[in-house]
Amino acid sequence: MDDQSGAEPREPLGVRVCRLSLDPVRGRLRHPLQVGIAIRAAMFAELILAGRVIGRAWPQPVGESDTGDKLPDAVHRAVSGRRPIGWRRWFSHVDADRRAAIDYLVAAGRWQLDGKRIVDPQAGETVLEQRELHRTMAAGELAADVPTMLTWLLVYGAGGAGRPAPRRAWRLAKAWLPTVVPGDRGDALFQSMRAALRAIRRAAMFRLFSR
Repeated sequence: MDDQSGAEPREPLGVRVCRLSLDPVRGRLRHPLQVGIAIRAAMFAELILAGRVIGRAWPQPVGESDTGDKLPDAVHRAVSGRRPIGWRRWFSHVDADRRAAIDYLVAAGRWQLDGKRIVDPQAGETVLEQRELHRTMAAGELAADVPTMLTWLLVYGAGGAGRPAPRRAWRLAKAWLPTVVPGDRGDALFQSMRAALRAIRRAAMFRLFSR
């Protein structure tokens, strides 16, 4: 959705991933570990699209960390404060990202908390969006714009709208990404998405074998 004068503040990509990963019947996130990875990947995607992070082998910060965009700023600050670390290492210990996205939605009034249960007052709209997301990704179709496509790939891969499908999501991503985001940003986004979806796959396998 394009920003317009007088419109509501733009929803950060990581927040949108979180919102679309809610099971509104149970009042909790589906596959919370995988969704946490997807939320961090979405935050990185937002930084990369804005030219604030580059890097093929590891993320490299560009510019200042304090722009007023709270969630992406926190990831930018973390990258700025560490020595170079390969993309794969950035998709572990994601609980704080998931918690920050939930807190954002609650503070914005989009979600409500009933004890540990998450209540979505617009659950009907959420379910319709999840169904369209799942239908589009299962059919191998493209979303209308790059941020939406990235969001849907991550939600679909993490199982936010059903079962985790990181392999399918990556097959779609690796065919699509090089055609829409060129240059240094494209390299960084490609490597970030690959590392995130591989981490989601490992998380899913770990859960399966730990039962």
